[in-house]
Amino acid sequence: MSLIKFRTSWRDDDTIYRDIEILSGSTYFELHTTIKLAWQFPADMEASIYVSNNQWKKERQIDSTVEKNLRDAAALSMKKTPIGALVVDPHQKFLYECVHPKAWVLLIELLTLDEEPMRIDLYPRCSRTEGISPTQLGVVPTQKDSVMEIEERYDLHKDEEGFGDEGEEGESDSDTEESFGEDFAEEI
Repeated sequence: MSLIKFRTSWRDDDTIYRDIEILSGSTYFELHTTIKLAWQFPADMEASIYVSNNQWKKERQIDSTVEKNLRDAAALSMKKTPIGALVVDPHQKFLYECVHPKAWVLLIELLTLDEEPMRIDLYPRCSRTEGISPTQLGVVPTQKDSVMEIEERYDLHKDEEGFGDEGEEGESDSDTEESFGEDFAEEI
């Protein structure tokens, strides 16, 4: 079993991505679950993964709602299909389409194919995160992003409450500047 590293990027902005490491013997359902966690998608969301060519055209479908792989079926089962079975090209690409009102689409590209790792219990996992997930309704992020941390740290929403011309004590900005200047002059 080898270790496969995929980059899942948001179709609308390829600077937003998640790198996912998974074993070739894992199923597409495990990849689907890891993608949902990494992108903070709803846990009960269904999706389809399509084998793609280099121009991102859909080919074979792997669906999260299909239970069995049947001969000549329109879609394969995510739960029954191992990832290694459909990785035939070192530059293999897939499309991930969410069954959700927002209809998010992710591009999945094979980055590396390595030997079996020493500790297989660590996989699947998201190894790198870049950018903020697409806006979601009703989903609370599991971790704060840097923009939220800055807003909370510096409380950037206070200017709505009166950081305009008046200081905390009811003094205008010009009074505050003058008193600072006087204090500074006395120290010299």
